[in-house]
Amino acid sequence: MGVPAAARSRSRPREAPIRCDPDNLPEILDHLADVYFYVKDVNSKWQECNSATLTLFNAAHKSDVLGKADWDFYPEQIAREIIEDDRSVIESGRPIVNKLEVIVNESGHLLWVLTTKTPARNKHGEICGVMGLTRPVGTTDMLPNGYRQFSKVIDHVEEHYRSALEVSELARIAGLSESQFRKRFMKLFKISPLKFITRIRVQTAAKLLLSSDAPIAEIALKCGFCDQSYLTRQFSAFFGMTPKKYRDRLGKRAAAG
Repeated sequence: MGVPAAARSRSRPREAPIRCDPDNLPEILDHLADVYFYVKDVNSKWQECNSATLTLFNAAHKSDVLGKADWDFYPEQIAREIIEDDRSVIESGRPIVNKLEVIVNESGHLLWVLTTKTPARNKHGEICGVMGLTRPVGTTDMLPNGYRQFSKVIDHVEEHYRSALEVSELARIAGLSESQFRKRFMKLFKISPLKFITRIRVQTAAKLLLSSDAPIAEIALKCGFCDQSYLTRQFSAFFGMTPKKYRDRLGKRAAAG
């Protein structure tokens, strides 16, 4: 008498499942055009990133980014803030989830983004760095309650940063007194309104320095500075180098890529 097919099937040894731990994970992330993905080691040096991140840095190839640190791409003040977050995640083992920020994207537009960082672990479970995702906030309805009243303020800054901006006008847009506005803005963004506006102008100027051949004096006026001299002072204080040196150094790097 033969053994029933069902019994034969049950007695057949199961094949051990193949562990799915892909080395090509970044490939799928390259198709997320509006999500910046990256992996850094314990010294905050970049080990992996996706195509969107290359675009953000005006880099042609991963070799332009990997092995470098945030000091190579951001002004000192911003790089320090980023690396402090990295250290917090690496040393505590606790993630930073959906930290809200406003950045200047590769097109020079202001962008609300949410950044999440988690510890990167090796096969032994040891923390070997940090993994991060930064993604745009789809609509202002997705902003946390405390930030929503500032969404129109950020829109106004983006539309009018080329001209004079008064804190009193921004406060009116937010529906707050000037003193309330200054306090709440500082609490949420960790920077004063005027410094925020200057940061936006300087970062936008930096984008234009690399994406165009326009004279620096023209870029200064486009970004809301009264003249090239004022741009140079603010730019140097923020980036640690003059606009000309910035263009020469990073422009050559991009051209070489």
